Amino acid sequence: MLSEYVKILTRSYSAILFVDGHMTGLFFFGATLLYPNIGLSGLLAALIALFIAKLFEFPHYEKGVHVFNSLLVGLSLGAFYQINLYLIGLIAIGAVLCVFVTVALIDAFWRRAQLPVLSLPFILVAGFAALVAQHYSSLSNFYIYSEFHIDWLPATLNTFLSTLGAIFFTTHPAAGLILLIGIALHSRYLAILAITGYVVGSTLFAFLTESPHPNLLAWTGFNFMLTAMALGGIYTIPSVVSFISAQLGVALSVFLIIAIQNLLFVYGLPVLALPFVITTLVFLAALRTRTTLAQPWLAPTPALPEINYERARLARVRNGEINSVPLLIPFYGQWNIYQGFDGPHTHKAPWQHALDFYITEDDVSYTNDGTQLEDFHCFGLPVLSPVHGRVIRLYDNLLDNPPGEVNVSNNWGNFILIRLESGLHVLLAHLKENSVKVKEGDYVTPGTVIAACGNSGRSPQPHLHLQVQRTAELGSPTHPFHLSSLMHHKSDGVSEYRVVSRPNVGDRIEAAAVDKQLAAQLHLPVGRQLTYEVAGFGITGTLTRELQVELTLLGQFRLVSDSGASAAFQEANGVLAFYDRQGPDDILLDMWILANGLTPLTESAHHWHDSPPAHLLPLNLQQKMLLWLVRPLGCGLDSHYQRHWDDSHHIWKQQSQHQLSLGTTIWRVDTESDIDLEIGCKQIVMIFNTNSWHANLVEAGLASDQGIPGWNQATFDKPQPTES
Repeated sequence: MLSEYVKILTRSYSAILFVDGHMTGLFFFGATLLYPNIGLSGLLAALIALFIAKLFEFPHYEKGVHVFNSLLVGLSLGAFYQINLYLIGLIAIGAVLCVFVTVALIDAFWRRAQLPVLSLPFILVAGFAALVAQHYSSLSNFYIYSEFHIDWLPATLNTFLSTLGAIFFTTHPAAGLILLIGIALHSRYLAILAITGYVVGSTLFAFLTESPHPNLLAWTGFNFMLTAMALGGIYTIPSVVSFISAQLGVALSVFLIIAIQNLLFVYGLPVLALPFVITTLVFLAALRTRTTLAQPWLAPTPALPEINYERARLARVRNGEINSVPLLIPFYGQWNIYQGFDGPHTHKAPWQHALDFYITEDDVSYTNDGTQLEDFHCFGLPVLSPVHGRVIRLYDNLLDNPPGEVNVSNNWGNFILIRLESGLHVLLAHLKENSVKVKEGDYVTPGTVIAACGNSGRSPQPHLHLQVQRTAELGSPTHPFHLSSLMHHKSDGVSEYRVVSRPNVGDRIEAAAVDKQLAAQLHLPVGRQLTYEVAGFGITGTLTRELQVELTLLGQFRLVSDSGASAAFQEANGVLAFYDRQGPDDILLDMWILANGLTPLTESAHHWHDSPPAHLLPLNLQQKMLLWLVRPLGCGLDSHYQRHWDDSHHIWKQQSQHQLSLGTTIWRVDTESDIDLEIGCKQIVMIFNTNSWHANLVEAGLASDQGIPGWNQATFDKPQPTES
């Protein structure tokens, strides 16, 4: 238990600079001890904050989010006053208050605007603490600005490092050097942003100020670094546009420092990180109001730039667009696209992300003379839920229009609005009168019949309208989405499977039926254990390695190797997909992901494409260094999959070729996965250059849990119960 608390404390130190590492946090703590008065004051505040967060069981206290703002309060007080009983009391009060302010602001900011609180709680509490401290005659000043220089570094670099150290109120170039190394070890791109942010900010600051307050830049220049890191890589997807946006944010922070310095000095208050917080929150709030997904792209969740980049890269390959929402087809059988994205009639900005479906036969949407609604092929057919979600609004009593007529007073007609866990909403509109089979508050799942296709609202002929929108208000701006696991039927009779698609006008599509046997054998429930024997290049004899499925506290499924390596995965929308590979090298896990990383669970899929991360390749040290230098943010492979049924062995053979080009250097890996309909993925073969590896499944099982007996089986035996 003590070690867990130590990890939370060290994590709070590293979190100030957007990184997450226990050892890194420990070194950051060491940097503060260059001035023991400062370092010990910060540690005292962090310990008190951790105690309060644990005492009140505030959510996610173990991540250190409640601690690092209190830590900053302690560091700031230790930087200005010498430790004595009066200061200890002030630190204790400030630390406790900061925890409660942090908890309150986190909830308010995220629920109302999905914004982070950053170090705003520290700024508020530290400001009040500074005002209180002015009335303490028993406090002695400790204020230090070190003129110390590291001899072998140029003066400008010494100044930069001292300013970086000021983030921890330790204006010492050695402290800044420790912080810079810690940042660079986690993210080179983040270190580059810190450096360029400082260069841009200090240059503009020097240009706009003639006689700045002494040491003002040294004590406030870190705002440039924090702003550049936050806006250029933590909260946005790294790109040229996000880099430029980050520098614009730096410029705004310069203006804020110049504008507020004199006002705050009147009251004896330091500038602290106020410019960084204001700038970052303003930029993020503004970007969230956009109805387009143009650059700079906001990251779905804050993370290191390399992680954000990889997530975005994979999303573009698999979903066609960053943050696009996956939906299943909301009907049975084959339907045509009546109007697509940016359609000529009603799908215009800010409602351009929408699809209209209807049915045609011989290019005609009706039989007889088309004067009756019942003449239209799609009228009255079932409408299915395309998602997991909760019905929050619906209307069911509007009359269907006669063919050719429209109701402009009720554009959407009868509709169902479903809220997703992400906060977005799915709208299905123009439904048939009195056909809705759900009620408000019901939770629906994909494939559930929820209504029938109609002709209500602004609908000249029966069709189904589908869109994803930002809010629950009808007519709110739409959000990009795509359809998953479907068949495209071409006019020449050729049918093509697509993992994802955003169909165009005239396309004929239908859902790809999930193969129940294939899906069952590739299903990975919590506790599933797969034991393989691995042989090949670099392995002496045979290596036995186990993979097990675990569920994280955040609800993420991960396939975890006994080596400590892991990868997240989803079984959704008719596809098994892996992502977010973490941990040490592991030849089995990497083979598994390369061979099965994107696997459609339908027998209709014979060819598809993916782009798993290049670091899955079995590279030697020299090759890894080359990749690290040439592609600092990472890159993906050009992967092509094909699958066929081997009737003689009663297995699916899934073959893939993965290629990466670095200038004139081309690396290619070939994999083959044998998927048995009785035992799952029973064999994987991987070939890279002249090297090869083989993995054979020797045992499968399920870890026991309370009330659930475990089992394991050899690859060709029936499961045998084991002791729980």
